[in-house]
Amino acid sequence: MLARTLKIIGLWLLGSASALALLPPKIVIPPHETGAADHEKNFSIGCWNIEWFPGRNPRRAAPHLPRLQIKGVQEILADQNPTIMFACEIRSLADLKKLQLNYPNLACTDIPRPADDDTGLPNQGLAVLSRHPWREIWALDFHEFPAAFNRPARGILGVQFILPNKEPLTVYAVHLKSNLGNPAANRAKREAAIDYLQWDWRRRKLNPARDHIMLLGDFNTSVHDPIFKQEQTLRRLFKLGFTDAADGLPPGQRITIPADNEGYPDNDFDHILISKSLRSRLTTEPPWVKIIPVRYTVSDHYPLFLNADEWFKP
Repeated sequence: MLARTLKIIGLWLLGSASALALLPPKIVIPPHETGAADHEKNFSIGCWNIEWFPGRNPRRAAPHLPRLQIKGVQEILADQNPTIMFACEIRSLADLKKLQLNYPNLACTDIPRPADDDTGLPNQGLAVLSRHPWREIWALDFHEFPAAFNRPARGILGVQFILPNKEPLTVYAVHLKSNLGNPAANRAKREAAIDYLQWDWRRRKLNPARDHIMLLGDFNTSVHDPIFKQEQTLRRLFKLGFTDAADGLPPGQRITIPADNEGYPDNDFDHILISKSLRSRLTTEPPWVKIIPVRYTVSDHYPLFLNADEWFKP
């Protein structure tokens, strides 16, 4: 009886308190390949949720969709030519390589779905393609956590680069919990992910007021949509001194996921956030990011690109 009571109390704590104080994540090295790379003088970064690449929605798969999506992504990346590109919803490292672009450094997380959440769907990996070498790469893996209502989804990808000016830049790519299912639980999962970002900063002795940190990806939330007015996911990061690179864009120009036929409105779920120390390097005010509309056959999200030359010149 006592054991059962303690188990119930433990599950209640997992569901009601900060997951950060209870359970450390597993630190894993994602599948990756590295190759010769130039330390480029120009420096640009992009991020994009590429909707189940390649092939888009696996529940509505069609034989021609992988080919169309690969071609569309190739065209966008060739045109924008980012030095480093982060992506969400990549099925595997082998699938990432199908882009056949000039990025000798590639990685894609392969984190299993939790045992209680095995839908049979493919991996939704976080990926990076880079012409600039990284110094270190890792991921936070939550899939073995108990079935708590605030268990973060999909993991977090971390990459540290040494920039042309010899300063380190730590980039975290996220794909936070979607808005499918219970809204309160979804919000709790996203907010818990921010706990784990801070946990990793402390583990690595990083401070966003002092160190160059960038957060990017699909946050699945917005401070501009009243539906999320109680959510702290982004608001906590802003209180910590992060700036959204899209600040200053008119509402109609900051949309990253257009309305669909399932009733979801236009929204700005995808973000590139920069720490206070990065912000101090800039002589201009935001916006610093451009958002590129793409055909729906390529993705249901738009990519974001940020030119970082001013920050990182030697």
